Amino acid sequence: MPHNTPLSYHFKDKQIWLDMGLLVLLFVVANYIPLLKIVPLIASLELFSFLSFHLLTKGSRFQLQGFLGGFISSTAVFLQVLNDAKFAGTSDRDLLRTLLFAICAMLLECLFIIYFLTENAPLVYYLPFVTQLAFFAVVILYVNTSHSPRWLSAVETESAADIELLNDRPIVWKNVLKLSLLIFALIWLMHFIGSEFGLSRGLSTLLVSLFEAHAVLASVLTEWALAPEQSEPLTLFLVIILGNTLSKSYLVLKGANLKKKGFFITVIITALVSSVVMTVAGTLVLT
Repeated sequence: MPHNTPLSYHFKDKQIWLDMGLLVLLFVVANYIPLLKIVPLIASLELFSFLSFHLLTKGSRFQLQGFLGGFISSTAVFLQVLNDAKFAGTSDRDLLRTLLFAICAMLLECLFIIYFLTENAPLVYYLPFVTQLAFFAVVILYVNTSHSPRWLSAVETESAADIELLNDRPIVWKNVLKLSLLIFALIWLMHFIGSEFGLSRGLSTLLVSLFEAHAVLASVLTEWALAPEQSEPLTLFLVIILGNTLSKSYLVLKGANLKKKGFFITVIITALVSSVVMTVAGTLVLT
């Protein structure tokens, strides 16, 4: 994907300095109003995506676009890549790598969310997401090797199309506001589902995590930070990963572009099982 302007040009423009100045101010305010911590967090991810967009996507590599798009919305990447006709001619190898990179970006984002929204979080909090991240990284390496399945060794057709999530702007404040409001709405929605329908906290979390895992994680941790007397959220982390597995598997099953759906679904379910096993084992060892 070509850049409208080079990165050096942006640093000569006052917009990026205004954005970073406002970001610093938001961090200061968030120290006094913990509920607002989510706003500078999302703005930081926007800035990170912008910098990565300039530093990593030279040459229009499809999978790197998927990785950067995953920071914004892995669900949106899945919907675009699996259903948009412009990606219909893309090889299964490239589609798989792009989808896996999008999930890896979401998992990295989850790790950043835990680090930023919790103080001195125990290592076991990171374990479900680190396990999945390591597993998907191994799968990506496997897909890239000559030992991958024969159907993945067919002639590759690198997609000439672009994923429509990336912006050549430092921080898109409209996106920051929209995602922040979504997270606050998810907090309310989980309360509403639990109180009005009598569902447990775990089940209400599972239902909303079908949409965007990192947003639900941020809402769970924001709520927990405001009411730390609640039980530790580690179980809810696994519930969120389960919801993400179910939603991504459904999108792959319903998608039109990926032919070898079973391979991806097997991979993501295996990642879920590995994450649960490692988290339970880590809890026993670390506590």
